[in-house]
Amino acid sequence: MKKDRSSSLYEWPDLAFHHYCLQMYRLNRGVYNTIDQWLYDNGYAGIKGRRKMIIQFLDHMIKLQAEEGHKYLSFGKGNLVAQLSQFAAEHEVPVIRALAAY
Repeated sequence: MKKDRSSSLYEWPDLAFHHYCLQMYRLNRGVYNTIDQWLYDNGYAGIKGRRKMIIQFLDHMIKLQAEEGHKYLSFGKGNLVAQLSQFAAEHEVPVIRALAAY
């Protein structure tokens, strides 16, 4: 499979896309699934748009945490959804509802 980010990254199979996130952001499967589910629940039903938002969120978090001196992404217990909500508010992501499962 050709792994050219600019062409088909957002259309890769789920496992390949997750491996990309793991390599680029050291993002474990549970965190990836939570981000993916949260975006789906909040209006991003299309896989391509949702994956673009995942990458935008992760790039945003890498920059923020690098400014704080962190080498790797870390969300801490219960902070991932709060960070997603804040990102959504700052980037005009439509928040439809929040599920108790988070």
